[in-house]
Amino acid sequence: MSIINFKQPCRRRVRETRILTMVLLAAIVAQPGLGKNRLPHANDLFGYDRNAPFDVKEISATESNGVMVKDIEYAGYNSRHPRIKAYLVKPQGAGPFAGVLFFHWLGNAKSDRTQFLEEAKSLARQGVVSLLIQGFFPWLDQPTKAQADRQQVIDQTIEVRRGLDLLLSQPGVDPKRIGYVGHDYGAMFGSIASGVDKRVKSYVLIAGMGNFGDWSLKYWPVTAAEGAETYRRIMKEVDPIQYISRAAPANVLFQFANNDKFISKAVAQEFFDAAKQPKRALWYDTTHEMVIDAALNDRREWLTQQLSLSRPTAGSKTSSRGL
Repeated sequence: MSIINFKQPCRRRVRETRILTMVLLAAIVAQPGLGKNRLPHANDLFGYDRNAPFDVKEISATESNGVMVKDIEYAGYNSRHPRIKAYLVKPQGAGPFAGVLFFHWLGNAKSDRTQFLEEAKSLARQGVVSLLIQGFFPWLDQPTKAQADRQQVIDQTIEVRRGLDLLLSQPGVDPKRIGYVGHDYGAMFGSIASGVDKRVKSYVLIAGMGNFGDWSLKYWPVTAAEGAETYRRIMKEVDPIQYISRAAPANVLFQFANNDKFISKAVAQEFFDAAKQPKRALWYDTTHEMVIDAALNDRREWLTQQLSLSRPTAGSKTSSRGL
């Protein structure tokens, strides 16, 4: 009678199973975005229905020196903010035009869509269509708790992306020459958009920082009720510094203030370092408000080069002193 040895095949199966398991685990870890510090895909957090209607309403329109400024509002994507206010600034002619989306800061003066209005008018004379959107978080809805704030960041970022949709839908706008200019919170939301939306060729990020906790925990004490560590952990997934590294191949110009009482040089440098090339940082002897003509002129020159604009005519300089 022959003896069948089951012992060796069983050991071999166990060994093969272990090897297969190790190979599968290695493959999973090697997948981009599936490791310990995994970031969600854009469509997981910041996805939206690109076919959602805008229902644009024109409130008023004024024309001066060949530049049309339309005060408009359109349908918001989130029911909490059913209408988004904006300015649409357009040059004369049929194009092709470059396009720039502007997003304002949170501060004491012109802390709304009017901040970049004069700048947009000047750019119109160089062949640019601009959309200047009004933000709601944290301008209207102030930070409270981490989960609620996380959702607010998601909702506001979606409105930035819809702003790009509306800008690109304008007649004559060249989809290959799109820019973004944001200050303070406007820079932070632009940073997130840079990592999830590849339609922008060039960004100008003015006095931005890498995480929302540094703002909320200090200036809205209610956010610390659940603990600073908890707040930062929950918000980490939507922090701008997590996305600015994905901005490439878009070019990014960072503008920082040497005398910024809100953003230290170390925090600013960390934010800049997180971005990949092509990028550039410019520093100015001014404060967080960045009310300095040098900064305005530098970003105008940056956009002129990056978006292949016509050169500004003599006497068309825009001053930042009115901010």
